[in-house]
Parts: sequence; C-alpha cells; structure tokens
Amino acid sequence: MKIVGLAGALSSGKDSLANYLVEHRKFCHVSTGDLVRQEAQKRYGSIERPVLYKTANELRNERGHGVLGEMALEYYEKNKQKYPGGLIVSGFRALAEAEAVKKAGGIIIYTDAPFEKRYEWMKGRGRDKETQITAEEFKEREAKENGEVDPAFNISAIKPIAEAVILNDSSFEAFLDKFLKAVKLNS
Repeated sequence: MKIVGLAGALSSGKDSLANYLVEHRKFCHVSTGDLVRQEAQKRYGSIERPVLYKTANELRNERGHGVLGEMALEYYEKNKQKYPGGLIVSGFRALAEAEAVKKAGGIIIYTDAPFEKRYEWMKGRGRDKETQITAEEFKEREAKENGEVDPAFNISAIKPIAEAVILNDSSFEAFLDKFLKAVKLNS
C-alpha cells in the first residue's frame, strides 16, 4: 500500500496526477480542498473562498495544523478495502498537513509549472468563479497561500520536505512519467 501526498503551486497539475492514480491504479484520492469545502458547506452553507479560509483555520484551531492530512488518512483507513492501490492526498496548504502524511509512512511530491501555464489551466478548469480572475489576482492568491498574508497557509514551506519536486513544463505524458518514477509506480 502506498500513501502519496501531493503539494505544489496553484494549478500545477496535482489533480491530474491524482485522477490518473484513481483511474489507472485504483487509488483513493482525498483532496484537502474538498474536505474544507464539505466542512464549509456543512457549517456555513457556502464554499466561497473567504469562507473556505475561515473554515480551514477553524479546523486547525480545533484539531491542530495537521488536521486535513489527518482527516484524509482517517477517511482512507475507513475505506481502504475499496482502494488496493493506496491513498493520494492533494491540496496541502500547511506544512503540518504534509508532515501528518509523512508520519503515516507516506511520501510527498511537490509539483510546479510556469506561471503562465498555471494561470491558463486555472482559468480553464472553471472552479469557484476562476474564469473571471485576472493574472494579478492569481498572483495575489498565490502570495496569500505561500504564507505572505497568513503563515498558517504556506504551500511553499512543503517543498523542502518533498521526496521529489516535479516540473510540469511540457506534455502531460512527460509530467506523468516523472511522477510515476518518483513514486516508484512505473512498473
């Protein structure tokens, strides 16, 4: 059984990698963003970005900074018989979330891509009114999630503890190949 944590720059291909493992390797995918969206919907009836930040901070205050990693592991533990490939957790925003996955025996992969590509991909997925966001707003969102506004959210702090850093700068096939080699699933 494998446990893989995916962290990285906004819109750098994390969900695409996770979806591949779900479809082709029978992995369970838990998105920490989805966990927060579910909790925000339950608590506030909204999944707008300010509500998501508030909800994530409340969860961290209630259970500690690693809560979303722990919640992903708890979900998998209850459902692992359905997923013989293992668990892939994506969307970390805090170092402690990634550390929770490592503590459980998992590995962390950090993804990145050129800004222009990430901005295009983010607009193309059409999530949370992202089709309307400007490049400047995207930069501001990224700064916020890299600890410049709230140190509880700091994606870039995860990069130094990653077992591999993978650049998504050409084809998806090349990106996927680098990822599969890094997680030792290329057989």
